[in-house]
Amino acid sequence: MTEALLSTIGGKMTLDKVLSTEKAELEEAVKIANKGTHCGMCKVDFLESGLCPAGKKHGFAAYWPEGRMEIVKALYSDKIKPTKELLEIANSCTICGICDKQCNFITHLRPEKVSKALKEYVNKLDDKDIVTIPENQTLKDIRSIVGERWASNDPAVIVSYTKTIITEDAGVNFYVVMPETTEEVAEVVKYADKNNIPYLPRGNGTLLSMFIETLLAKAVGLEKGIIFDFRRLRKLEIDIDNKTATIGVGITAFELQKEAYKHEMRALVAEAEAHLCVNIASVGIISTWGNTYGWGSDNFIDATLVNSKGNIVRHSDEEVSNPYSTNNKFTNLTLTPSKIITEATVKLHPIFEDEEALLIPFEKLDDTLDLAMTLAKRNIGLSLAVISSKYLSEFICPTNEIAEDFDFIAQNYLKMNYLLDVICDKYDKKTVQDLADVFIDENMMKSLILGSPRLASLKESEFLKILSEEKDPLKAIFTGPMRKHLEKALDPSPEQISKVFDEDLQDFFKKVYSKPEMTDVVWLHSFRILPSRLMRQRMFMLRGGYIVADKEKILNLNKMLKETGDKYKLSNALGFISFIENGKFAFVEYDYYFDHLDPDSHNRLNQAIVETLQLELKIKGLLPIEYVFHKGLHRKEHLFYPMPEGLSDDELKILGEMVQSVVGG
Repeated sequence: MTEALLSTIGGKMTLDKVLSTEKAELEEAVKIANKGTHCGMCKVDFLESGLCPAGKKHGFAAYWPEGRMEIVKALYSDKIKPTKELLEIANSCTICGICDKQCNFITHLRPEKVSKALKEYVNKLDDKDIVTIPENQTLKDIRSIVGERWASNDPAVIVSYTKTIITEDAGVNFYVVMPETTEEVAEVVKYADKNNIPYLPRGNGTLLSMFIETLLAKAVGLEKGIIFDFRRLRKLEIDIDNKTATIGVGITAFELQKEAYKHEMRALVAEAEAHLCVNIASVGIISTWGNTYGWGSDNFIDATLVNSKGNIVRHSDEEVSNPYSTNNKFTNLTLTPSKIITEATVKLHPIFEDEEALLIPFEKLDDTLDLAMTLAKRNIGLSLAVISSKYLSEFICPTNEIAEDFDFIAQNYLKMNYLLDVICDKYDKKTVQDLADVFIDENMMKSLILGSPRLASLKESEFLKILSEEKDPLKAIFTGPMRKHLEKALDPSPEQISKVFDEDLQDFFKKVYSKPEMTDVVWLHSFRILPSRLMRQRMFMLRGGYIVADKEKILNLNKMLKETGDKYKLSNALGFISFIENGKFAFVEYDYYFDHLDPDSHNRLNQAIVETLQLELKIKGLLPIEYVFHKGLHRKEHLFYPMPEGLSDDELKILGEMVQSVVGG
């Protein structure tokens, strides 16, 4: 690492005393840390490899792999100095390798190298290099509420929340608190209110990690104050008779789904690492399963919240006036919630033995929407969504390079630009097959997942060039005589896909891909462990929102978002289009990918965000994603009936001035 990281306060350590091999290892650690995107998957045991022992014991983000990355970057840039807590953080790592397995599956990074470098660094420090952080009165007061261990003002702890709640230039004038109960949350809020201390709740940081890189950072981040980390609120109780689950805000989507599956039930969840209560309260859980399971209040029974005065309220309290009501305008331009959710009782849905996944490939979005909307209006498909080939490629391919080649082949050789993704029972399956000219069944999907590296390697092959000359490549490859040739060429197997990973991890990933669930498309939809691959070594920002399910409106919105992304030279693609209310409304996610290490990329993204929002607000019957924030505890009827009229130019100008005042020009 450079002198900035290796120097200490008053210390004698210089680059001259560091062996060249150590220097290379440290520099590699910083490089890895820079690429980290705080996807949060290191806190979810999705590979059954266990969880980071230090993270489980100590809780704070600093003790998890993602936090260590932020610490190394902060040391490198001289943002923080070594403290006693930093020594404990570094040495709490057992170098067990769990984080490498998890992170490599999602991002293809090796965070253990970061932990090793941090450990080696602190163990070369002298006592005089260590800064003492005094316990001030505010910290004492907060600790009297939550306990000595569960509040900190140490810079090494604070800086680990950069990228998910703290902006890069905010400094470390913060307190992190990890309450264990709703009552503790309420007491800390009362204290903050009495002493005029700003605060912001944080789930797993996954949604904030996207916004913190954009002009929305000033609307969601803190410059100082109290950070609530809710991981310790771990209640999880299943009521089998009523088919519900009561969960604390610290429970992730994966954890709830795993428990629900034990009872042959399924929850509507967001990405695996998302704290489900937070997702319910923020955006109501936007999912491909919305076709059957709905949105917002369709999926929860009750919720416990703490208001800005520290009062504990329940959504079902008699004195609460119509808790389900909302409007289809901005709730709060700062995107800061008015209440903190700490617990929720959510509905669970039955799992059927005959559930199966079908993917229907298309060349044109127009044709894909025709079939999708036909099925949505008839409520066919437990899960129903239009996805782009890029979205599919990102999910099923183990590396970004393989995903790019897979997507190129899908579009240029197979003419498979879009797919209709359906989870259905045996009755709906027959209907879908009758309406579809071509479909990809589960066996073929298993071959595509395990054979994705081999397919990517065929990019320049004669086989694919010949295939592309077919009148209907999709029919030829998936239902015609060439299917067996493709499957043979793919050579799909756990052994084959494991070879793309680092040699020391290949045996582990061979075992991972040997597990049936890793190629079970229904399981992958339910547990949603793959979406975080959208954040591997780069970031993305979603655009779009809810729109009246009119084909021309959807096509025009998609066209506008693509043209704007192209205008600002951003890699872009449709993510997915899902449906609610028997096909009356569609949710469109369009993704802009950007290099979070490149300031110019940030600038182009910000321009695209402003321009697309202005254009979206002109569209009648469209509710931009920004208008959905903090509406999840409400009824969709109050949000979508009626859908808003497009704003006039004068109204857009006024709104633009308000937005600029929040984000700082």
